[in-house]
Amino acid sequence: EISTRRRDMAGKLFLGPKAHVDAKGEKIKNFPEGVCSWHYPRENGILFSILRLVCCFVIWHYFIWGPAASFGLFIAWLAGYLSLRGVLLIIGGYFLHVFLYRPQLGRGWRQTAEFILNSYLIDIGLTYFDSWLVREAPLNPKKQYLFGWAPHGILGVCRSGSGGLWWKEAFPNIFGRWGSFGMAFYLPGVREFSLLVGACDASKKVLSGRVDEGDSIHLIPGGIREMMLTDGNSNVTKVVLQNRSGFVRLAWEKGMDLVPVFCFGEKWTCEKVLFPKPIRLFLAKFRMAGSTLLGRWNSLLPSNVRSESKEPITLGWVFGKPIPVEKLKTKKASPEEEKEMKRVFDQLDKDGDGVVTGADVASAVKEKLESKFPLYRLKKAHGKDAKIGWPQFKTWWEGEMMVDQLHQRFCAELVRIFDTYKGEFGYSKEETLVIVDVSEIDYKKA
Repeated sequence: EISTRRRDMAGKLFLGPKAHVDAKGEKIKNFPEGVCSWHYPRENGILFSILRLVCCFVIWHYFIWGPAASFGLFIAWLAGYLSLRGVLLIIGGYFLHVFLYRPQLGRGWRQTAEFILNSYLIDIGLTYFDSWLVREAPLNPKKQYLFGWAPHGILGVCRSGSGGLWWKEAFPNIFGRWGSFGMAFYLPGVREFSLLVGACDASKKVLSGRVDEGDSIHLIPGGIREMMLTDGNSNVTKVVLQNRSGFVRLAWEKGMDLVPVFCFGEKWTCEKVLFPKPIRLFLAKFRMAGSTLLGRWNSLLPSNVRSESKEPITLGWVFGKPIPVEKLKTKKASPEEEKEMKRVFDQLDKDGDGVVTGADVASAVKEKLESKFPLYRLKKAHGKDAKIGWPQFKTWWEGEMMVDQLHQRFCAELVRIFDTYKGEFGYSKEETLVIVDVSEIDYKKA
């Protein structure tokens, strides 16, 4: 049934769950049969536009919440409302709080995040981009999922698609936690924003804990490396996924189905501005981007109009069909594959006693022993003091084969989604999606 437009005083305004089909049954967007879609039209009423602009401006400037607060303290000191001692105590107390109170390693601010992500605030933001959200298949509300998002973009606008009242209709009873790089929780402003939207540290230990407590997971596997490759003027969209299978391994170990998500249009929302080379190289050591951005009015507010053609930007999120994952299921090796794993095992087992130790693996990693799968993963799986026999090694190898198979399927699904929907969101027929390795990024030039 085609739903009607719904409004209320808070500014909620969206169509769904068949927004791409009009009342006469004719397609507005040429989406495949069977999909559901939600549309947030760009509302142009004066009061609503002002409300939306203020909300988006404040939210997307979370990078400068910290400096803005510092400036406020400075003004209070100049005006005589605070003494210098008082200012220093506030600043010192804040950073003491940051290093002692670390909710990102536990439950975080889950209840607050659930309230915010399910509020009208996200709906207001989605109307800014004339947003379309497409769901190819419903998800089981009793299961947990790992949503793999791409591309990261310069600002990560794609994250907006994980909230709003449309989400409650599309994915009822599914709440996802964003994994964020650890340094984010030590940067004033960025820390608070991350906690408010339910983010937690992206380490495997923390994410596993969230899954054990019933949450789904949101990850952008390409991370800042993908950010550095964003280019709105290129006909090639690069997604950093080669040799990045950690998110797939987490889903496999926890038995969570994988959901590929692609965000169209993000590459046009901001322009990348590179820092000087020494700064880029320094930040790269801490897994931080060596660039900033310019959006609307040369601010951090993403533009909703293309800089050159002045065409309105429409963001489109496509949530692909879930990829089934059976917990810790391995893939049976073929005779050729078993021969290869036997070769690697024999090279690890230097003394020929049928047992490989953690030291043997460490030595092989150091010597760069040729192997289909990185041997440091074997060490991580069994520990540095482990004694690994042939059965354990074979099980590990077959597990890696399953992870590799799931990873390849995930990448293939992203490419399929891109090719299927690109024409509906302003991409030309010549535009392509390419899966690349982190080695594509030269921090000296990127």
